[in-house]
Amino acid sequence: MKQLTLQGFTVKKNGDTCRIYPMFSTPVVNTINEISGLSKKEEELGMKQIQKIQNLNDVNEKYKNDYLNSYLETLNVSNENEFDWSRMIIRELEFKEFSDCKALLDMIDDRDFVFKYKHDLEMKFEIMVGWFLKEKLGITSRSIPPVLDDGRRIDLLSLYVMVEKDGGYQEVTVDNLWPAIAKDLGFEYQDGDFVRVIYAMYLYVLVYY
Repeated sequence: MKQLTLQGFTVKKNGDTCRIYPMFSTPVVNTINEISGLSKKEEELGMKQIQKIQNLNDVNEKYKNDYLNSYLETLNVSNENEFDWSRMIIRELEFKEFSDCKALLDMIDDRDFVFKYKHDLEMKFEIMVGWFLKEKLGITSRSIPPVLDDGRRIDLLSLYVMVEKDGGYQEVTVDNLWPAIAKDLGFEYQDGDFVRVIYAMYLYVLVYY
């Protein structure tokens, strides 16, 4: 008995039998978390499982990124080949209601936008003017774009932008700026009145509709 005590054990008698127990042991603290309802041990196991899943997700994410990067490299994609959404929007724009015309006119308010997409906007602007004359005014006899007897064409988009920049039809007329606008369009100063008539025939009603 004494030898067992020295070795850290105690003996408990229960009737005719004896059982040996360690004298010192560390109590197990396993309190319940009031918020989660889990014991401390369960929370520790849960955190380990969460960490394991996160580590696995990190590995999967790295694999996906590596794979996608490798795949994109095989496509030889460069900035020059990136899709131009603005150009796509211009080209896909159709005119079925006047609100479609308004949408294009709003785009043209941005002069930098006009400069960048001049070619696409020029063609779409002519389509819009033709649609407006036919569908809203019932006019089908005017050529789009206007063409002079000598074959020269009048750029309706440039005419519209110049007049708007100078304050509109009324301001340009009062300030007698039509000769200057004619010159900027590639004509002569004396063609100013002719350019004014073209604006009145093709654009005036559209602008103030």
